[in-house]
Amino acid sequence: MKLQIRKLLKRRDKATVYLFVIVLLVLFLLGLSIPLRPKVSDVEKRELERFPEFHLDSFLNGEYFSQITLWYADTFPFRETLLSVNSKVKEFYGIKTQQLYGAIAEADEIPEAGAPPAAVDTMPEEQEDESADFSRESLADGQREEIGDGSIAGVAAEAAQMAAQAGQEQLPDATIHTEPEVAGTVYIADGKGFELYYFNREGADLYAAAINEAARKLQGTAQVYDMLVPTAVSVCLDETIQESLKSSPQNKVFDYVYGQIDSSVKKVPVFDTLKKHNAEYIYYNTDHHWTALGAYYGYLEFAKAKGFEPNGLEEYETKVFDHFVGSFYSFSNQSEILKNNADTITAYVPKGTNVIRYLEKGGEEKKWNIINDVSAYAPGVKYSCFIGGDNPFSWINNPDITDGSSCVIIKESYGNAFVPFLVDHYQMVYVVDYRYYEDNLIDFVKENKVQDVIFLNNADALTKRQSQLLGGILK
Repeated sequence: MKLQIRKLLKRRDKATVYLFVIVLLVLFLLGLSIPLRPKVSDVEKRELERFPEFHLDSFLNGEYFSQITLWYADTFPFRETLLSVNSKVKEFYGIKTQQLYGAIAEADEIPEAGAPPAAVDTMPEEQEDESADFSRESLADGQREEIGDGSIAGVAAEAAQMAAQAGQEQLPDATIHTEPEVAGTVYIADGKGFELYYFNREGADLYAAAINEAARKLQGTAQVYDMLVPTAVSVCLDETIQESLKSSPQNKVFDYVYGQIDSSVKKVPVFDTLKKHNAEYIYYNTDHHWTALGAYYGYLEFAKAKGFEPNGLEEYETKVFDHFVGSFYSFSNQSEILKNNADTITAYVPKGTNVIRYLEKGGEEKKWNIINDVSAYAPGVKYSCFIGGDNPFSWINNPDITDGSSCVIIKESYGNAFVPFLVDHYQMVYVVDYRYYEDNLIDFVKENKVQDVIFLNNADALTKRQSQLLGGILK
């Protein structure tokens, strides 16, 4: 009997070894299949590694073989399917509906609004509007005592009472109070993804200095506007949760940055407006951008600063594109939670024209649609329905306006959903993505007699690298 059991065990072990060898052989042959190797990742929205060119120096020092290894791993056939399967397997290890990926970073301390910058000369202070910001930290101790214990519910009740006394409209509050599990930079709760934000003072000071440089050089030529846009983490997550994750409060960051910017620059504050509308679909579930609806609320605030009557949403033709899965999906190792809560993009076509022209990074000129049909695009790239994506320079001529009015918006990808709302208010709208633009912006504004210069950036752009790129086009 024991002998028979041993034979069966040996057969099983041999079968296991044979199966393992067969699987390895299949994977090896699959890996050698050049035609099956992908060149572009739709999920990660990037070109994959190319097979390296042979150079004697890199061959001798071993770098050539490292590059081949990187190419082999990055372009393995069916890589995204395998990554998705890996994500599903990990869920069996107990990963629940709240997840964080990556490492917790350290943020700089946020100075008080109006404090002198650390990296540049002190800028003229702007009079702070204390009524524009409301937070639990600003409540007086006496006010807390009237509520009771100062709990979240009590603070929310007082906020509602104060707003009612001020005659403000009451909207539903969708702030998330769920305690998360800390595991990195993407927080997933209620089917939504969030990226933590860490304040960088040097980057913020350089950004303010760049805006001041533009205002100084364009004094008497153009009006400069600045709009800082919060990301979803600061608008949708409870402040105590942000603090526990060491994510910097962006409203305080913006107060500090605006305090360094010259008073001649018209600030377009949008934080409170977006916070007020956080129960609406103003940020995507699977992507780091705001939606066109979120951008529309920013447009309303710009209309106030500029002094014109904005269009109502009902005035626009709408385009709807289903099944968009964005950057958070790839950052979360293709989380099934986000995959099952894919986004819908609603875009608003300008009334005057839907035609945009732009220069690609290689310098080729293209004619495109301001709101382009991306129904047949891969799920990960559908955000490019707005103004053809990120290009160094674009321009829009509205034939319905002939008064010579013009503006230039200097932006990163957050500005893409905002640009369409400008079209119906200017004869010419110029779009500059400062990450790729190589000419001098000041010279362009003066030569083309542009009246309005609009800087629009999200909080994550307040870094040293981004601010240096911005400053570079102003020299």
